[in-house]
Amino acid sequence: MMKKILLLSLAASSLLATNGVNMIGTGTVSRSMGGTGVAFFSDGSGALGKNVALIADVKDQEFHFDITYFNASVSNSATDYMFLNESTANPLYHPGQQEYVDSQNHLDTNFIPTISYVSKIDDTWSWGATMMGAAGMGVDYNGEPNNGQRRMKTGMMLMKIIPGVSYRTGNTTFGFAPVLGLGSMSINYDEAQTKADGTRDQSQSTRPGLFGTNIGGESLVPAFGWQAGMDIKVTEKLRIGTTYNSSLTYKYKDVANFKQFGPHGMVNMMNDFTDGQYSSGTVGALIGNITNDPTTKQFLEDLIGPLVNGSVADSLEATNPNNLDDLTMEQPWEVAIGFGYELTDQVTVTGDYRYIAWGQAEGYKDFGWENQSVYALGFEFRPNKQFRFRGGYNYADSPLRNVSNEYGALLTDIQGTYVFDQAISMLNMVGFPAIATTHFTLGAGYDFTKNLTVDGAFMYAPEVEVTRSGALLPGASGALTNGTVGTTFTIPAIDMTYEYKTKMTQMTLSLGINYKF
Repeated sequence: MMKKILLLSLAASSLLATNGVNMIGTGTVSRSMGGTGVAFFSDGSGALGKNVALIADVKDQEFHFDITYFNASVSNSATDYMFLNESTANPLYHPGQQEYVDSQNHLDTNFIPTISYVSKIDDTWSWGATMMGAAGMGVDYNGEPNNGQRRMKTGMMLMKIIPGVSYRTGNTTFGFAPVLGLGSMSINYDEAQTKADGTRDQSQSTRPGLFGTNIGGESLVPAFGWQAGMDIKVTEKLRIGTTYNSSLTYKYKDVANFKQFGPHGMVNMMNDFTDGQYSSGTVGALIGNITNDPTTKQFLEDLIGPLVNGSVADSLEATNPNNLDDLTMEQPWEVAIGFGYELTDQVTVTGDYRYIAWGQAEGYKDFGWENQSVYALGFEFRPNKQFRFRGGYNYADSPLRNVSNEYGALLTDIQGTYVFDQAISMLNMVGFPAIATTHFTLGAGYDFTKNLTVDGAFMYAPEVEVTRSGALLPGASGALTNGTVGTTFTIPAIDMTYEYKTKMTQMTLSLGINYKF
């Protein structure tokens, strides 16, 4: 049972995460008000997730249970004219322009629970604890042909366990909480070519996930951090809050073989290409069979020679799917400031600004993510003592921006392994497309008794699309015109351009139950 709860808490991986890989709200009320909550107390989950100082507002004791259902739609179009690529129509050449392919949606992990308990010790001190799904991202193209999506199946799932304490003096409250993060991550894919006998080499597309599921990596990784917050009641109607969340560093084991996405991988693809089409098994055979075009022969020799420091055999061993690399991913530090203002006895408006340092976090900065400013607004309308109606808006530029005219053959150091920039764009756009920007939210709450409150929330993120395009070797078009391999195939003019387009929409429904003792 505990494993199931942990898996559900971690299941934010299937694209619920909306500010980068972070959920826009913690708790139903926060999510219904655009993700605000730095200076607005609703329940223990919202306070411990947004500003731990706010737990001082608890009257006595409160237990909160929250569950969110999400439905996210993500699809990708990959156009890759690398001449070694395989396609169903012509396995000797590139797949060319591709239609959008939909990522699978795993319904068994579409529900995310949050549990919290807060209690007042005296007029000065309060404490509480929560367990919540916090962030994540993932796609699944494993059932698709081996086109530009590379049968990619990814998962990164993060949850937090947060015990916190607050101290109130006058109109000011301070809060502090240690944070235990638990994360799981995997990148499964297929880079193999179909061989002449119809078989394929071992791929990483079928590795098991967490707790025997097909989601995430094979183990949970801990990370430790802290958060601190302050809440100031400026007047009877205005309060201001600020909070800081430290980074959380996850060191994942056996995530992927990143050498397959660099120079060694290029040699491996060339070897697979010749093995698949001519049963030669060596890159040298490809070069040796080019007898009618010396320009083509020289081009290939010049391409292969500088790519690797060693033999073809060294590259084949380096790119073996069993040789998986570790990857450190640091959930970045965040700082936020917010306000809550009672316009009237019936209406309260809230606003938050949050800065998330993706571009300074290990792992994310390696993949080119940019820092993010998040703007959120919310309101609550109370027509009587029992009903509450809420709404909100949340916006942040995607940490993954549109890129054009990228020079894909440039190399980037990913924690000790050099990876082509084209591969980084592919991994971002296909594997971890954190591109959602705009979110609209609605919600309502009802007090069934003086102790029991039930809240609901709806969030919708309209479709957004991000494109990354460039060329592996700009200017290479035509370099192999009229070149022949053996006597069976003529290589067309090389056009090494590529384009990865991803689009996404999101919808969530949340239900929260709050009980006061």
